[in-house]
Amino acid sequence: MGKSYRKVVSNNCTAGVSVEYTARRQQCPVQAPKGLHLVTSEGTLSATLGTNVTFLLFLEEGDGARTSITLDFGDGHALTYSNVSSIEDGIKHIYKAVGIYRVTATGENSLGSETVMLYLHVTCQLEYIHLSAPFVAVRNKEVNLTAVLWPSQVGTVTYIWWIGNNTEQPVITLEGSVACTFSREGISTVTVQVSAGNTILQDRKSIAVHEYFRSHLLAFSSNLDDHNPDVAEWRLDVSRVIKNSLIEVNLSQVFSPKPSLYSGKYCQRLTGPLTLY
Repeated sequence: MGKSYRKVVSNNCTAGVSVEYTARRQQCPVQAPKGLHLVTSEGTLSATLGTNVTFLLFLEEGDGARTSITLDFGDGHALTYSNVSSIEDGIKHIYKAVGIYRVTATGENSLGSETVMLYLHVTCQLEYIHLSAPFVAVRNKEVNLTAVLWPSQVGTVTYIWWIGNNTEQPVITLEGSVACTFSREGISTVTVQVSAGNTILQDRKSIAVHEYFRSHLLAFSSNLDDHNPDVAEWRLDVSRVIKNSLIEVNLSQVFSPKPSLYSGKYCQRLTGPLTLY
């Protein structure tokens, strides 16, 4: 009976077999960029004003060495890199103003391009709020309520209002002002909460509601602010002086044509003259 043999390929091949199976280095074909991803290093869509934000980019398909990347930060600044591998550690940027920014990344090579984007909310810490409201209101007559923020720009803000006797169903707005009316005489309370990021601050005011009241407009000399720059307390101090004067002095004497009002108690703080009109 005849015998047959077969040739087995192994790592110790000799003769011509090793030439046929030797590995050869071949250049990968160029592909258009596909599957471009843009995220922040924190994995969030918010950042704090004045801090470094790191953007990371990933490309699923395409020749990273031949694909350029352009990142537009949405604030008028943009950067371009010759290839993806040069930005493996991310791209850092600092925003100088509060706002919502559209960040756009574009990968491009000779066969095509792909663009992705995200919306980044840049915020700062809300430090103080003040509810501006009249001390007195006429029944069923519209009044304006305004929540003043410090700093004035902190990012996306939600306002929650409790007005008068409606203590269970608050009014929620994205604007810092609301108009309302009071149907009953007496003291009505207005409460506002301001929510910004992880911070919630509150202020409350009481408004005296009457069927009728008479008011006298007071005006100050035009240069008073020039003499008292950045002194926010002077208006409150002056109102106390005027209130005490109205209590102690006959109204007909106080509101005579253009009398001048001076108070030695506040001379150091108020260096300009005060005049009632």
